[in-house]
Amino acid sequence: MFGRKHLVGALLWLLLCYCPVVSAASTQYVMGDAGPPVVQIQSGLKSAGYYGGQIDGKFSTMTRQAVITFQKDVGLKADGIVEEKTFKALTGKEIPAKAASIAQPGMDKNADKILATALSYRGVKYRFGGATPSGFDCSGFVMYVFNKHGIKLPRTADKQFEIGKPIKVKNDLKPGDLVFFETYEKGASHVGIYQGNGQFVHASSSRGITVSGLSDAYYAKRYYGARRIL
Repeated sequence: MFGRKHLVGALLWLLLCYCPVVSAASTQYVMGDAGPPVVQIQSGLKSAGYYGGQIDGKFSTMTRQAVITFQKDVGLKADGIVEEKTFKALTGKEIPAKAASIAQPGMDKNADKILATALSYRGVKYRFGGATPSGFDCSGFVMYVFNKHGIKLPRTADKQFEIGKPIKVKNDLKPGDLVFFETYEKGASHVGIYQGNGQFVHASSSRGITVSGLSDAYYAKRYYGARRIL
């Protein structure tokens, strides 16, 4: 009995000591995480030519997409999760243990899900009047993506511009906001989904579903405004 009590006590002590510590070997960094390890991940992606965004230590949708592309190219499981093999391949270092408070507070998970859906259609061809994965136009794409997450939007860009909260300053844009442009006719005639870091996902008439920059010459001079739906 004496030996059993000591054994139980020893096991309890080990459990208490072990619980707060996250083993580096089992560590994973995923969308929504933030901190110095994410800076290392983004830096590794940028150095390898996979990431064109800001190195801000926030594991955003854009970071996840870059990770997936990198993983595909180097023969790792392409799931956008940075585990020890991916971290090592990106940085040349062992993956650091993850602090319990690493998750970025206040991240809009709905926006991340919507952007993940939008980016999953990257490369789908443009089709005027299209609102399905067989071909999208700009507003049909936005309507389809939001509808996949239970959010009903009007069919056309000009009508989509009439709903939600107006965002008057570009610096106030958040991932998931709708960005509008005046292109082939007056008013809001083109729309995309803001991704962050000055970039947006949209259906381009020349490239299909793609990512472009608000600072790109064509879009910079045609920017019309933005609306917050989420």
